[in-house]
Amino acid sequence: MATRPDETARLKKRAAPAKAARTAPAAKKKAPAAKKAAEQTGSKAEGLLRAGLKALDNVRNDVAKRQANVIEGLLGIGQGKVPSLGLDSFGIRKFEDVFDQRVATAMQRLGMPDAAEVQALRDEVARLRERVAQLEAGTGTGAGTSRGRGKR
Repeated sequence: MATRPDETARLKKRAAPAKAARTAPAAKKKAPAAKKAAEQTGSKAEGLLRAGLKALDNVRNDVAKRQANVIEGLLGIGQGKVPSLGLDSFGIRKFEDVFDQRVATAMQRLGMPDAAEVQALRDEVARLRERVAQLEAGTGTGAGTSRGRGKR
């Protein structure tokens, strides 16, 4: 064993060319085999990629068909393959009720009249129109114009 640094460096220089000469022919022999292995690995990866893309496309088409069937069933159009599914099975009725309540609460906060108030106003306007029609019919005869204006 060498104890001095200069001897160690000299021994390493001698060993490097010899080692390179021994491994060079082996590397040349392995090169064609490595190319074949790389080609096989590439074709395997490409095949896996194609299979994965095909499976993804199948799933995407299946999901699209199922969504179309559900929507057609909900809307009552087409030949939906989901006849047993109703609005209640998806909780849509409950969702609609909650939505209606929240909209009504928001409109009330904004000062908008509710349905009962609007109906009361419509009824009042209808009564007022009838009364106006009666008064116009009464004033058209002439009796109403002299009575109302003559006293003043």
